[in-house]
Amino acid sequence: MLKKEIKINKNAAGFTLMEVIVSVALFSLIILSTTQIFKLVIDSQRSALATQNVQESLKYFLEVTGKEIRMAKKNEGFCAGIPADEIFVVSSNALGDTLSFKNYYDQCVSYSLAADGDNSRFQITRDSTTDFISPAKIKIASLRFILDEGEFTQPTITLNLRAYALDLRQFESEMILQTSIASRYYKE
Repeated sequence: MLKKEIKINKNAAGFTLMEVIVSVALFSLIILSTTQIFKLVIDSQRSALATQNVQESLKYFLEVTGKEIRMAKKNEGFCAGIPADEIFVVSSNALGDTLSFKNYYDQCVSYSLAADGDNSRFQITRDSTTDFISPAKIKIASLRFILDEGEFTQPTITLNLRAYALDLRQFESEMILQTSIASRYYKE
């Protein structure tokens, strides 16, 4: 029998096991880092959208309430629960404060929080019609009205509220808002 000799070429180009392990480890590290950066960008976008949603909802809320509060009129016995010759009455309920007044169109108006399932939303009652003004995706966590009836100035309502978007807990965008609105009703 012929015996064949196998020659081993020690100068042949190739990768050692150690080089393969190091390159796979580096590749895995780069892929994991890229994935984490992508996830961070997506989470930031979701958080920004939640913040934008809350801001837009509160902007609309403030436009509606601000105009109506500024144009409030003195009650002349027309609205129950509001003393005659008063403009605003602030009372409390289980969810927060309630602001009652007579608006420019002689409607009896009240602003308050109301439960809507697991959510609390801002509601407006005009005469006997009640509507939610805040969207279902926004939770108004607290609502407080502070009435300042200055002796020599128009009454001022300071509104404090805390709201956030109902989304995954990590993307909640909480906003705390405070603004003061002066009535345009001038004392006689």
